[in-house]
Amino acid sequence: MRDTLRWAYALNQWNHRMDVFVRHEDQRRALKTLSVLGFDHVELAAGSGRWDNLGRPEIIELNHGGPAGFLDFLRGCSVHGVTGMYWDPGQPVEEEGWAFRSTRNPADHAAIVESARPFVDFLAAVGAEQLVVRPVGPAWMQPPLASDDIAVIGDVWNEVGKVAAAAGVGLALHYDCLSAVHTADELGRLLDATDPELVGLALDTAELTIGGIDPVAFYEERHERVTHVHLKDTRYTDLGDEYRMPGAETTMLRGGGGRRIERWFFELGTEGGLVDVKAFVAALRRREFPGWVVVESDHGGNPAELAMLNSWYLQHELNVARV
Repeated sequence: MRDTLRWAYALNQWNHRMDVFVRHEDQRRALKTLSVLGFDHVELAAGSGRWDNLGRPEIIELNHGGPAGFLDFLRGCSVHGVTGMYWDPGQPVEEEGWAFRSTRNPADHAAIVESARPFVDFLAAVGAEQLVVRPVGPAWMQPPLASDDIAVIGDVWNEVGKVAAAAGVGLALHYDCLSAVHTADELGRLLDATDPELVGLALDTAELTIGGIDPVAFYEERHERVTHVHLKDTRYTDLGDEYRMPGAETTMLRGGGGRRIERWFFELGTEGGLVDVKAFVAALRRREFPGWVVVESDHGGNPAELAMLNSWYLQHELNVARV
């Protein structure tokens, strides 16, 4: 896409089940689809094991011989590069013995910093700009935040930020609607607890909206901290602390939270969408946002169909020229 903003697309929507995005031919099909639609950069998501072979640097190296081989694989599909990778340090993975870690626990901080290094090194090697991270785990799995928890969480991300900065990679904290850092006040305090030279914010328009935060207003207030954007829409908000439901990843986001909501995340321009996409993009353009704007569908439906709808919206409603 050609614009004053830099546009990319997230691959996570294709990897919605363990066995559906493993073969190289399936990955090539997705990459070529995005290229045809005008997206020449993609965002990866961290995972675990050979069944998630775009999710770990070690597995990418086994499959492609290293960062250069992986870039050749992308370019063979007319995709020029990677914007970054999303990583949740609280997600247990095979490569680290299924260890469960929390950014709220200072005893886990050293291990979290070390866990970040392979991702930082890989991103630097492929020329990516951002390690996008989940700053704290879901609210339903832990007690409410104590008075000093946000400072503790900020400490570990400052340390990861130092590692990333030394490699020439940015670090961006990604707000999500199930997070223990949930309100606009809590998110603001987390940003205040981190060093702006080391830690930015990945603003996700739909996640903020579901959590009851206006993404346009929040961007205007905190635009200097926003270094990365995930752009998608939603038709719903969390009306009653549904994010605290046990197993909220399935009971809320996939089970509807008792409201029989089939899905929470939608393509740009969806009927009834609550995100003012045009106003948000106008604000990005007005402030000359320098980072990547990554369009995302996040398991919203047929991935190729949604990518087509998103590409159409960018071209016809946001006046973004397709390369």
